[in-house]
Amino acid sequence: MTKARKHTLTTPSQTRTTTPVPVTIDAPLSPQWAFVVQFRAVPGGPAYAAGRVEHLVSGRTSHFQSLQELTTYLAGELRAADKA
Repeated sequence: MTKARKHTLTTPSQTRTTTPVPVTIDAPLSPQWAFVVQFRAVPGGPAYAAGRVEHLVSGRTSHFQSLQELTTYLAGELRAADKA
C-alpha cells in the first residue's frame, strides 16, 4: 500500500510550498538494495550530471558521468542482488 505524505519545503524566497512525498508501507527495505549516491556539482554546468555510487553491502563503487550511467549501474547491481 502506498500513501502520499505532504512535505513542506522552504525555497530561497521563503515561499512555503508543499509537494507529495510517496511513502511505501509494509514493504521491507532490504540492505541488498542500499546505495549511497554522491553527486558532483559543476559550477555553471548541469546539476546532478556526474558523481559516484556505492553499493553498501558489496562495497562496489562506480563513477558516473550521466544519469543514464547511474541507472545502468543501479540496474546491474539490483539484478546481481536478486541472484544472490
